[in-house]
Amino acid sequence: MRATIDLGHRLLLHNKLRLLSMSLSVAVGVIIIFVEMGLLVGVLDSQALVATLASGDFLVMSKSRVDLHRWDKIQTIELAQIGAIPGVAKVMPVYEDHVGFMDPDDNRVRRIIVYAFSPDDMPLAIGDRAMIAAELRMSKSFLFDRLSRPIFGNIKPGMNIDIDKFPLEVAGTVEMGPDIVNDGNIFMSEGEWLARSPNAQPIMGVVRLAPGSDPDTMRQRILSRLPPDVAVLTPAEAHERENEATLRSAPIGILFTIGMLAGLVIGTINCYQVLYTEVSDHLAQYATVKAMGFSDRFLHGVILTQAALLAGAGFAVGLVLSAAIDTYIGWVTKLPIQIQPLSGALVCVATFAMCALAGWIAIRRVEAADPAALF
Repeated sequence: MRATIDLGHRLLLHNKLRLLSMSLSVAVGVIIIFVEMGLLVGVLDSQALVATLASGDFLVMSKSRVDLHRWDKIQTIELAQIGAIPGVAKVMPVYEDHVGFMDPDDNRVRRIIVYAFSPDDMPLAIGDRAMIAAELRMSKSFLFDRLSRPIFGNIKPGMNIDIDKFPLEVAGTVEMGPDIVNDGNIFMSEGEWLARSPNAQPIMGVVRLAPGSDPDTMRQRILSRLPPDVAVLTPAEAHERENEATLRSAPIGILFTIGMLAGLVIGTINCYQVLYTEVSDHLAQYATVKAMGFSDRFLHGVILTQAALLAGAGFAVGLVLSAAIDTYIGWVTKLPIQIQPLSGALVCVATFAMCALAGWIAIRRVEAADPAALF
């Protein structure tokens, strides 16, 4: 086994420039898989940002709100009823709507999402709690999501911006991020929003339980106090439901899966081509080894060793390049596109699998090596 690995290792490393070229060929498939997977995960994560950032044990909303981008309301009185249940520490209403945001650079009005909640209750993890609370308490002000897409202009604290034709001051900035539908977000205090929209109802409530409360028991208590048209979900359940709704409403799952399969096929073909070339260039050496009495099994091990080494090198190169590409795409689109540990592990396994398959195909060329051809 050690001799097999050593021979395969030496055959690849004798020409380092060629090894780099071969690794880049394999990396093409790795990059395609990583980018397609990163885009899919980025789209899904952006659509479920509200659930991801929710700072509580449960999200309570109308059942007709089948995804987080529907704006079916829940009654304030229902959230108040939840707050009266023993074991519930706090219920934080969250308001959501869209408003017209005037770009100070070109005076164009663009649609932006507004979230409102009490400064005393932070239902979303979007920055420093104390600082956000202090800034939201400022009269006639709002907070701007610094991760919003740049179409809204260069927004800085202290600027006066027309929101639905009413001038408000930018008290500070927070971090949330856009999604594939909405380009940006602003945040107001509950009082500021209700002063503008007195009849507004929350879009959901974020529930925090008292320490020591059992989540399953509390869910049943909450449901028993509310009408059957109310859903009670943990942030993780809301995130999973949003992913399912996104995949169900748009064919992005199929599109990105096809792209990943295309990367797998391209990687396999490229790996086979470089292995076939490598075998062809050393066919005389393989024939000599066979003439010395080494079995086909030994040669198979040499080829598979080379395939494994190419997989490792190609994955490493592809990982570095994919990280750079994902960073650039995330910067341009403002979507949370990055390589996750799980996706990295899956692509690593896929890389070794496609190189192993290419190696098994290339073995046929080695089996054709005839010692008699040396004479």
